[in-house]
Amino acid sequence: RPGDAFSSLFDGTLSVAKLLFSLNNRSSEMRAVQTFQTQHEDIIHDLSYDFYGKRLATCASDQKIKIWDLDDDGNWQLTSEWKGHTGSVWKLDWAHPEFGQLIASCSFDRTVNIWEEIERGRPWVQRAQLVDSRLSVQHIKFAPSHLGLKLASCSADGILRIYEARDSMNLRTWTLQEEIEVHKGGDVGVSCVSWNPSRFETRD
Repeated sequence: RPGDAFSSLFDGTLSVAKLLFSLNNRSSEMRAVQTFQTQHEDIIHDLSYDFYGKRLATCASDQKIKIWDLDDDGNWQLTSEWKGHTGSVWKLDWAHPEFGQLIASCSFDRTVNIWEEIERGRPWVQRAQLVDSRLSVQHIKFAPSHLGLKLASCSADGILRIYEARDSMNLRTWTLQEEIEVHKGGDVGVSCVSWNPSRFETRD
């Protein structure tokens, strides 16, 4: 929800804090309002809100991905979990909802997986696995929706890769559009990636 922020602890606990605004003195204050146990069996590496802020995905070194939904009482309920990779899961990202309920995950096992929820309450389905990286995939990010269904990944092999699902009804087919060697020789990894959300062209 607007103003909410999550933090994770090494024991698998998540804490949600709310940013409270005061109109009188134009100040803000962060207060912890809820803490809950995720039952992840190892370190949580990432958590990601969906577009509306009412769903949350978490991943950890236990190789699992978990989905949480916000109930009518404001509590986060675990609604789905599964083993997503054969190594630690580093990052998660939700696609824009116009493409459905889609999540991408990346891992130490050198892969990026694309997951889809067909119906609420049913298991998530793996639609694709992207296996181009030679080393651990460190970060992933879906493009802004006006660019189409595109996904960027960066890896410990020093390469930035851009994929596209040209037919959003066929999520099994992702085309590798770009492969950019950010660090020559691949001896230095790339740890994060982001898209410019603006619809307008920017000048260097």
